[in-house]
Amino acid sequence: MSWSLEQAYAYVNKIKERAAEDEAFRLLALNDPEMACRLLTGEPLPDGIRMSAREHGPEGLDIEVRGLQETWPTGELGPDEAALD
Repeated sequence: MSWSLEQAYAYVNKIKERAAEDEAFRLLALNDPEMACRLLTGEPLPDGIRMSAREHGPEGLDIEVRGLQETWPTGELGPDEAALD
C-alpha cells in the first residue's frame, strides 16, 4: 500500500489540526510525526513513506512527507518528497 498525494495532504492536515488543539499531541508530532500519524489513522505508515516535522511560527508545524511516488499526467513520476504546508 502507498499513499496518493491527496491522502498525504489529508493526513498532514489532520495532524496539524489536532496539534493546534492539543499541546501534548503537538510535541509528539514534532518529535515523532510518524507515531502521531499512526495514532490518528490507526495504521502504520506505508513502506517507504517517511515523515519529519519542524516548528513553523509559535503554534504551526511544517511536515515533510518523503517516499511518495505520484504519477503526473504526462506519465512521468513526480518528486518523491513533498513539503506539505
